[in-house]
Amino acid sequence: MTEAAVLASRAAALAANGDDAGASIAFEEALKRFPGDPRLFNSAGNFHAEAGRAQRALEMFERALAIDPRLHEAAKNAAITLQGLGRVEEAIALLRTRERDLGRDASYWTLRANAEQQAGRLPEAGNSFARAITIDGADPDALKGRARVSLERGEARAVEDYERALARNPGDPYLVRDYAYALHEAGLPSEARTVAELLVEGQPGWPEALGLLASLRWAAGEGDRFDDHFAQAADRAASPDVHLAWADTLSGIDRPARAAEVLAVARGKWPGDARLALAEAVALGESGAAERAEAAFSTANEPPSPEWAVERTRNLLRLGRPEAAETLLGPVAEADLGNVAAWALRDLCWRATGDARHRWLHGQDGLIRTVPLALPGHDRVRDLLDRIHARSARPIGQSVKDGSQTRGALFARAEPEIALIERAILSALETYRSGLPPADARHPLLAFRDAPWKITGSWSILLQGEGHHAAHVHPLGVISSAAYFSVPAEVDEPERPGWLELGRPPPSLGIDLGPLAVVRPREGTCVLFPSTLFHGTRPIGTGRRMTVAFDVTA
Repeated sequence: MTEAAVLASRAAALAANGDDAGASIAFEEALKRFPGDPRLFNSAGNFHAEAGRAQRALEMFERALAIDPRLHEAAKNAAITLQGLGRVEEAIALLRTRERDLGRDASYWTLRANAEQQAGRLPEAGNSFARAITIDGADPDALKGRARVSLERGEARAVEDYERALARNPGDPYLVRDYAYALHEAGLPSEARTVAELLVEGQPGWPEALGLLASLRWAAGEGDRFDDHFAQAADRAASPDVHLAWADTLSGIDRPARAAEVLAVARGKWPGDARLALAEAVALGESGAAERAEAAFSTANEPPSPEWAVERTRNLLRLGRPEAAETLLGPVAEADLGNVAAWALRDLCWRATGDARHRWLHGQDGLIRTVPLALPGHDRVRDLLDRIHARSARPIGQSVKDGSQTRGALFARAEPEIALIERAILSALETYRSGLPPADARHPLLAFRDAPWKITGSWSILLQGEGHHAAHVHPLGVISSAAYFSVPAEVDEPERPGWLELGRPPPSLGIDLGPLAVVRPREGTCVLFPSTLFHGTRPIGTGRRMTVAFDVTA
C-alpha cells in the first residue's frame, strides 16, 4: 500500500468513527502532500459525497480525472454525483465518453441506464439496461431497472420482466408493488389483487401497499368496503403515517367527513403531530365544518408554512372572508411563482373583492386559446387510447368522476401513435406561445413565456355515462391542457354537456363565482390555459368524452 493510500485509509477511518472534521483535515493534509495522486482525490470525493457535500465531492472527482483521465472509477463517481445535483445530462455525456473502455462492464450500463431514466430517455434507458443484462443476466439492479422501463413504456413484456427481477430481488416491496401494477395493466386484475394482498400481509404498515390495495378494490367496485384493510392496519400502527394515508385515500373519493373522523382518532394517539393537525383542519373544511376547521387551523402548524397558508385561505373563503384570505396568501404567492394553488386561490380572492388584478392574472388575450392539432392518423390514435383505457381504472385522488384515467406518463409509452400525439402537441405549444402577451417577470405564466418548455406529466381521461371533471388545478404545471379525441354528440344541447369550464371554483369553497370562460370541446383541437386557473367540466349524460392532458413546466 502506498503512503497516499495509507493516509486515505486513516482519514476514512476517522469518518467511519463519526469524526467528520478530523477526517476532512486528514484528507486535506494528504492532498497537499500528494497533489498528483488521482486515487487520493477519488477517495476524498467519496468522503465528501457520503457527508452530503456533493459539490465538493464533484470537485475532487474532477481533479482526479484531470490527473488521470483513464481513472474510470472517478468518472463513475462523478456521474453519480452529477445525477444527485440534478445535472443528469452532464452525467450521461460523461458516461458516453467511457463506453469504449467500459462497454463490457455491466455496472457501467446500469449506471448509464439510471441516468437516462432520470432524464426521461426511456428508450435509451431500456437499451442500456438490456446491455447490462446481456453481460450479467443476474445483475439485480439491471433487472429491476429494465422492468421499471417496461412498465412506464406500457410494453407487453412488463409482467415477464418483473417476474425475472423478483427472482433476483425476492421480497423487494417496491418491485412487488409495481408487479401488481404491471399485472393490472396486462388485463389481469385478479392476479394484481392477489399480489397486493400478499404485499399488505408482508408490509402491514406500509402506506403505499395499503393505498395500492385500496385503489384495486375501488376499481373493482367494492364501494364502502374498499378501505377496511386500512382500519386493521391503523389499529396496529406505530406512527401516524397509516392514518394520514387512509384519510388521503378517503378524501380522494370525496369522503372528507370520514377522513376527518380517521384523523381525529389519530390526533388522540399523537396529539402533537403537526401533520395530523393540518390534515384534520383541511378535512373538516372540505366536509363543510368551516368553523371547526378554523379552530383547528390555529393548532395546525407553528410557525405557519406556505402549505398551511394555502389551506387556511381555502377555509377563509368558505367563511366569506376574501380580504383576510388575500392578506394571508399574498406574501406566499409573491414569494413563489410556482405555487400554483396560492395563485389560483389569489385569483378567487381578487374576483370576490372586485380587484382588477384578476384580469392581469387570467384575463389577458392569448392566455386561454384553442389550437388545432396537426395529427395524422387521428382515428388510429383514438383506437389505441381506447385499448389503453380498456385496462385502466377508476382513479382515486383525481378530478375524474365516473371515468378512467391512464396510469403513469402517457408520453413515455412505446407505441408509435403516442409519439404522433406528442409531436402534434409540441407544435401546438409553439403556436400558443406565439400568441401570448409579452413576458412579465411577476406573472406565474408569462414569467416563463420565452423560456424553454417541457412536458412533465401526461395522461388520458375517458368519461362515460354521467362522467365529469371536478374543478381543480394542476399544482406542478405552468400551462395545462385538454386535447380532444372523442366528443359526445350531446355537446351542442342547450345545457352544454361536456364543455370545459375555466375559472369556476370547486363547490367545497362555497364561493359563488361563475366560470371566466366556457369552451366547447372539438375533436382534433387542444385547449391551453394557465395552470393557475381552476378548471372542470360540465357532466355528460351519454356517449364518450376522451381527452389527452398534460402539464408544461419551464
